[in-house]
Amino acid sequence: MSTPPPDLTAGPPVTPSRHFSKAGAPLTPEQVRKLETERLKAKALREQKEQDAATAAPLPRGTKRTFDSVATSTISPSKPEHAKNLRNAKDVRPIDSIRPAKKFQKYVEYDLSKMADTKGGFISVSDDPQSLLAAAEAAGKPSNMTLEDWDRQQLKKKLQKEKRGVFEPAITQSGKKCFECESLELDWSFLEVFGCRVCGKCKEKLPDKYSLLTKTECREDYLLTDPELRDEELLPHMDKPNPHKANWATMNLYLRYQVEEFAWKKWGSPEALDAEYERRTEEQKRRKEAKFQKRLLDLKKRTRVETWKRNGKFEGSSKGKHVHEWGELMGGSDGMGVKKCLECGMEVEEMII
Repeated sequence: MSTPPPDLTAGPPVTPSRHFSKAGAPLTPEQVRKLETERLKAKALREQKEQDAATAAPLPRGTKRTFDSVATSTISPSKPEHAKNLRNAKDVRPIDSIRPAKKFQKYVEYDLSKMADTKGGFISVSDDPQSLLAAAEAAGKPSNMTLEDWDRQQLKKKLQKEKRGVFEPAITQSGKKCFECESLELDWSFLEVFGCRVCGKCKEKLPDKYSLLTKTECREDYLLTDPELRDEELLPHMDKPNPHKANWATMNLYLRYQVEEFAWKKWGSPEALDAEYERRTEEQKRRKEAKFQKRLLDLKKRTRVETWKRNGKFEGSSKGKHVHEWGELMGGSDGMGVKKCLECGMEVEEMII
């Protein structure tokens, strides 16, 4: 097959009119008028933008552009109308549509409130209810009570015994009042342990009277002995866990005014206690100084002996450092000889060549 030659008598090709639809049907006058109006509007808007861009003077250095100019220049015609304001970006991209970065796609977020405590991999009571640990924790537990209820009951009994938390008494029922302000809100621990009626405010206001002293402070500052501090009738004390380490021995705390009253009675007066303290301090300094002088004298003696030995001043010798004067080499049968110092008598062996 061959392509037929073009018909030169038909004239130039004719461009299809824009007044026809895609299906080939002619447009109505209303549709033609609407298309021409939109085209003219678009042409006028493009010419206006070109004119504004040509006549706009450049901004000085350091001058910021206005928000309107930035917003209008960054508007995309594909975005909806409510997205023209940049502050409404959350409406365009809701939080559910946000995806993490590629390197964080393997990240898993756990709900810790729904996770179970595995006790660090060790066997817990819930894993083995028949273990010795479970038997120790559930000692005395009724058979119809769960372990959680039993723990809750034991905690409640402990708080009631120690009078802590919600079981701490606020106002005494016996009508006893504070020594200082006659308040009914007494510190129950001071009242039970020391028999002291004082409220919390007065205890903080008068630390010179109601503060607590350790056993070491009572021994060093008030010169009290261990038997006196162990006597509950003379000096009651409060036991508290050691704040430095939990496995250390508990602290014995004493009330300051009770310790001072006992110390005044023991030594006679505060002045007598101060005099005894000064005497013991001076005696301690004297013993320390005597010990130092004794060690210094011993060091001098040892240094002097070493010097005498090094200089040869021993056993009546008047010479300086000893130098051996060897005698003749006396031969032996095994090829070894012996020579002797003429002054000190020291003998050494040498090989006879």
